[in-house]
Parts: sequence; structure tokens; C-alpha cells
Amino acid sequence: MEKIELAPKEVLVDIVKMSQKRGMTGSNGDWKEFLTVYDKKLGKSLSDPAKRSPADLIAFLKTFTNEGDLKFFAKMVEMRDSAEVIDKGTDPEQLSSLVFLFIF
Repeated sequence: MEKIELAPKEVLVDIVKMSQKRGMTGSNGDWKEFLTVYDKKLGKSLSDPAKRSPADLIAFLKTFTNEGDLKFFAKMVEMRDSAEVIDKGTDPEQLSSLVFLFIF
């Protein structure tokens, strides 16, 4: 979960959106159910993850305890980190190592 807390907002938004698409639920339900409990003022009326603060997104993601869900989230952060390394310019040897890690 530490990687999630350090992730940029764009990554957090992507993870929350993917959790919605996959029908994933934490201990307070899915994203909209979580918002109803977590934010009594706005609730699910502001359900677009991109319009929420990183703290809101992290609070939702912290409700997940299923090991498979947590691994999925960590993999999404890892993939985004690797994509940033590639975007910044990686020598071919490092790139082949990254590709190998994702394949296996």
C-alpha cells in the first residue's frame, strides 16, 4: 500500500477507474458506496475520481484488503513507473530487462 500513497494523482485516478470497471469493492463497498460513507457533504454527487483529491482516492484504495486486489493495484503503479522510465529515455539493455519482468 506504500506505493499507492506515493503514486501521482493520475495513477490513483486510473486505479480507481479500473476498480470501477472491474466491479471491485473494498470494505466500504465500491467507489460510489464508499463516497456515500466517506464524504457526507458531497457523497456520490461528485463521483468522477479525477475531480477528487489524492487523499480521497487513497482513502478508498486503503479499504481494500484482498491480497489479489492489492497486488493488482501495486502492479498498476509499477507499470506506470516503468512507463515513465521508458518515456524519459532508457538504454536498450534496461528496456529489455523491463519487458522481461512484465512478461514473466
